[in-house]
Amino acid sequence: MKKITLLLLAGFVAMIAQAGVINQDKAAKLQNAKANVTVKAEGDIVTPPAGAEQMLYNFQGHDTYINQDKTFEVFVVLDNNDVYIKGLSEYLTDGWVKGTIADGVATFPAAYMGIFEFWGDAYELNFDGATFTVNDDASVLTALDGYTTSVEGEILDEFINVTLTKAVAEIATPATPTITEFTEDDYGHYVKMTIPAKDVDGNDIFAALLSYQLLVDRNGEQSVYEFTTDDYEFIEENMTVVPYNFTDYYDIDVAGKQVYIYGDDIDEWNAIGVKSIYTVGDKSRETRESEIFWYQLKPTAISEVNTNNEVETSYYDLQGRKVDANATGLLIKQMRMQDGTTRAVKVMR
Repeated sequence: MKKITLLLLAGFVAMIAQAGVINQDKAAKLQNAKANVTVKAEGDIVTPPAGAEQMLYNFQGHDTYINQDKTFEVFVVLDNNDVYIKGLSEYLTDGWVKGTIADGVATFPAAYMGIFEFWGDAYELNFDGATFTVNDDASVLTALDGYTTSVEGEILDEFINVTLTKAVAEIATPATPTITEFTEDDYGHYVKMTIPAKDVDGNDIFAALLSYQLLVDRNGEQSVYEFTTDDYEFIEENMTVVPYNFTDYYDIDVAGKQVYIYGDDIDEWNAIGVKSIYTVGDKSRETRESEIFWYQLKPTAISEVNTNNEVETSYYDLQGRKVDANATGLLIKQMRMQDGTTRAVKVMR
């Protein structure tokens, strides 16, 4: 059996908090729901027309359960008088709802959104209906009364004062992510990363358009790490690129904060790397990648890096924040090499 993470150590609620997506108190609601899954017919799940353009919108709303304002990103499809929205639920971020626009009002009836899994339990999520006002060009949708989602009668998402505003995403080169730790516990190897939702100039970019990719160096030969359904039992298909906001609530945290790594030859790896990928546009996609950040795993590899090929050195703390070269403590030393690659090692000063 794989690791039991925080479930047995600190309880079901604490594990959700670690994932960073669902509020601790709201997570406890899932225990009350414990849905007995009856898989719905495929036609019951809302999907927009094939080939329709998915436009990025900024979400602003007030979460009444935790009494906090929240902002994130959703996707909207406009198809004549029909409007589709993806991402209104924090529990099922790829779930769609469908409404119809008439006289400046979009009416969304109650609808089944789909099934999401947590720790081996499957839950049927329902959208409980909502009404949005729509401006003339549909660039702003507003629902002052908000909306809820529910599982077996237990309310999960609950928002009021909701505004969706069309966003303009410009292509940008994402900032280089960092690996702050690669270690082993009783359940396996895991990596901790800091993946900024910023570009190389420090400007904010859209997390919904950001992904990351892990790489492995074996004696100078580099390959992409693959997340397979054999190793990651709570993902639906093999992945080599992981969306920034993705979590399986088990092995993979949102934003790569902690990701468990599987492989029979990990002891043979010289380094593990990470890069960010930023993709703008739906039909006409444009993608840019960050530099690769390499985290050295073997002393021999570290000694090879510390040569005259080093052209620039920077230091970061374990939260990924750049610090002064004179800083002390446990730091990440990042070295830019003459060939353009980036290497990093832990140092104590």
